[in-house]
Amino acid sequence: MDKKRRIIFDLDETLYADSSLRQRREQFILDFLGEKKEEYLELKKSEGTITSLKKLGISKNIFYSLIEKVELDLKKDEKLREIIKKLKRKFEIIVLSNVSKNLVKKTLEKIGIIDLIDDYYGADCFSQQKPCVECFFMVRKKDICIGNNYEKDLEVPKSMGAITILIGKNDKRSDFCVKKIYEIEKTIQKIERDLNEEILPNL
Repeated sequence: MDKKRRIIFDLDETLYADSSLRQRREQFILDFLGEKKEEYLELKKSEGTITSLKKLGISKNIFYSLIEKVELDLKKDEKLREIIKKLKRKFEIIVLSNVSKNLVKKTLEKIGIIDLIDDYYGADCFSQQKPCVECFFMVRKKDICIGNNYEKDLEVPKSMGAITILIGKNDKRSDFCVKKIYEIEKTIQKIERDLNEEILPNL
């Protein structure tokens, strides 16, 4: 029997979106940095959060511990749960995030889908964070990768033969784009039809 194909989800701003939580995490970091915050904000114009902090002498482990101190006031998402439950019948469900694995677990518990996830990974599982190729070791050709940032979440998987769905933006580099996570079901059904008919390009 063939192995199930995989859907690899990003977490923040993909499986859930909460601008208030994102802002509170950023403010917590700024408060922690104190006099270094202006330098951090300047670095962030061209670097990611973890890289910017590293240049200021703040390790990624300190970053993980900082954002874990911010209250995770997310609610169970029944609509999302039903979608993931349906997808799980055909696919292995994996979550891959640039926060710590512990925070990934807590977040999946809060939004009410932890029991539907086959495996999950945080950036602390790897030597570097996404888009490092190492982070995508589980991706196989014709798997589906879903995220809100093309460069971080989808570019490497696409180069490996995965099918990509970008959330919240229109970007021709991604195979498909949808506005919200709740719209992925129809897109995945289309992918399945196209694969059955062998009309998807480059696969």
